Amino acid sequence: MKLNRLSVLGVLAAGAILLSGCGQSSATNHSTQSSSATSGQSTTKSATSTNKKSSQLWNSTKDQELTDFMNKWAPTMGQSYTKYDGKNDLTTKAGMKYPSDLSQTTVNGSNSSIGWAPTGKGSYDYNVVALYNYDRPGNAATHITYAFAFHNNQPVALVEQSTNGTPNWTQTQNADVESNFEKIANGSDSSTTSSSSSKSSTKSTKSGTVSDQTIGIMVGLLKDPDWMKKWLSSGEMYYGTEEPGSDKDVGGYSYITANGDPESYIFYTSDGTNVTIKQWTSDAGESVAEGHYETSTISLKQLKTDYYNNSSKKSEVNGYVSELRPISEANH
Repeated sequence: MKLNRLSVLGVLAAGAILLSGCGQSSATNHSTQSSSATSGQSTTKSATSTNKKSSQLWNSTKDQELTDFMNKWAPTMGQSYTKYDGKNDLTTKAGMKYPSDLSQTTVNGSNSSIGWAPTGKGSYDYNVVALYNYDRPGNAATHITYAFAFHNNQPVALVEQSTNGTPNWTQTQNADVESNFEKIANGSDSSTTSSSSSKSSTKSTKSGTVSDQTIGIMVGLLKDPDWMKKWLSSGEMYYGTEEPGSDKDVGGYSYITANGDPESYIFYTSDGTNVTIKQWTSDAGESVAEGHYETSTISLKQLKTDYYNNSSKKSEVNGYVSELRPISEANH
């Protein structure tokens, strides 16, 4: 009888141990499940955050990068741009107010919708995230306005330079602007080294170390020396470069100008051998707007022979070059 009682106690004790072990196992499993659930929630939350971030086409960081690029690039073009601040419309010399008047414009001549959408996600065909405007000096309604936008979630840099009729946006032909906006929009490091600066250096090298500004002064001496010297002495002779692709006649040309009127521009470009010159002119009875470009060509060698072939002439030309002002300093 005593033996049986001990056996029963042993069985009960073993059962207690087994139950205790099961309880610990259950607690351990519950803890593991709880940890897994928490980890799952964290992963889900992280994934949601990542997806939200990746779906953001435009943000303040990218906007600042674009601003930094424009501030460095514009002076290489002899220009100075005003940025839309998110509150006050940009008013161009042609009278358009952006972004308010975007609905009154066309894109590539079509009626594709275009409007302000600061995140890049909007209901338009072209969702504009940034606007910059540059007004040329003088009385003409000439301007260069950039609209940086997303079309089908892809970055596209548009430019508008219309002076009359319905303003029309087209994709910029300026490789610097296009490539840097694309890099910024895609989150890549943007290069603010302007290819236009490289082109300028290439021009100088091809021209036998003669700078583009020097060619401009020699062209001015050839075409209208009294006019050029008059405005140089008054501190109002400017130098700049037309945006490539902005005009079928003078896109990519350099120029010198005094008061900014169409007929005050002398456009020129050099391939290292010849210099092509274009000037806007109107015939008797025609208005300035009805005019046309007159084109002439002279060899760079001849220009240098006439105006840059001895120390005295070089000193004179170099003095004039030092008096040229970048177009960004002109009063708008």
